[in-house]
Amino acid sequence: MEKHWGLNPWRIWTSTWRQRNDWNRHRISISVMLALLIGAAAIYSLTNQLAAYRGWSAFDPKTILDDSIPFVYWMIIPYSTLYFYYPTAAWIGVKDEKMMRENIIFHQMLLITCWIVFALFIILPVEIDLRANISYPSSQFWQIQFDLLHTLDEPWNAWPSLHIVQSLLIVLVIRRWFPSQTKIHSVLHALLWLAWISLVLSTMMVKQHFVWDVATGIIYALVCWKYWFKPTLDIAGSDEGEKMFSNTFDSRT
Repeated sequence: MEKHWGLNPWRIWTSTWRQRNDWNRHRISISVMLALLIGAAAIYSLTNQLAAYRGWSAFDPKTILDDSIPFVYWMIIPYSTLYFYYPTAAWIGVKDEKMMRENIIFHQMLLITCWIVFALFIILPVEIDLRANISYPSSQFWQIQFDLLHTLDEPWNAWPSLHIVQSLLIVLVIRRWFPSQTKIHSVLHALLWLAWISLVLSTMMVKQHFVWDVATGIIYALVCWKYWFKPTLDIAGSDEGEKMFSNTFDSRT
């Protein structure tokens, strides 16, 4: 890995950056969300289906903890909140040009972290055999939620948990962009962490992930943040980053 892998802005953002003030500055927000949809969600689906088709597990990470964690059907609600994290980071990261640069570079790196995980899903797949004994109230609402979840996710999206990796990195970048400078911000940060902890617990309590998946997801995200994301975002938000974006996008040649 290069010291600042993903620091150079990709050419695919050329039109977006040149028109960055369009749509009340949310041209960037829409663009990075589309990039995640194509570059992460679509590829995830392919790797998930491929791993399921192969049906081969590299190892079994199940421990006694996985069997002792109860299934709690309503935890599918915090589990589903992951899909609010993506638009939140994309949408709020447009306060000024410095933040817009960081927004683009952050999502470039987020995509790269996803691709590394997708490679692990293929090279060292693990079947999550935890769904067999789950039961939930016989109502149409819960039936639809779990049918949709199990249809979209074959039990081969094990480690490290993308739910954990992506959500934790997004929480960390939101805290970077909006630090605790007031009591309101401190309260919002506390609520954000509470929501994230609920999401973490939900991944195990709806039997979508092993404890191993969650632990490796947290470790992977924290290591990436400390040694890769944070120093790279520091450069992207600096004068050096401004010059880099200018050299990449403002040239008409």
